[in-house]
Amino acid sequence: MPESAMAGQARTVRRVLLHVADGRRIPVETAEVFLLEADGDETLVRTAGRRRLRDVRALGEVLPRFPADTFVRVHRSCAVNVARVTEIRRRPGGRDWELRLEPPVNLVVPIGREHLQLVWGAYGETDDLLT
Repeated sequence: MPESAMAGQARTVRRVLLHVADGRRIPVETAEVFLLEADGDETLVRTAGRRRLRDVRALGEVLPRFPADTFVRVHRSCAVNVARVTEIRRRPGGRDWELRLEPPVNLVVPIGREHLQLVWGAYGETDDLLT
């Protein structure tokens, strides 16, 4: 296979190395990751098929390794894979927003007000009436 074809193929299947506490590096498919969540100076990584994985690096260091068009920070301590979101809705009380992730993760994640436009932008929305 020509090198240029292999390079295109590598971009199609995007993998990221997670750094775990025992010094190993675990490759994960970015499409399989639902959520990145800060836990102190470490990052919890939620996938469909595995228990939570823990990267020893902070969210701010891990997040840039994931595709920016797919992974959006929705809160100061959380980023989601927008391809894994099933709905975005107003929270009870009607002012703030939250999103729900697909099963089997099924988490409801609050969206910080300062991150709402990033979420809309990930879906091509710019309607200020939604805020």
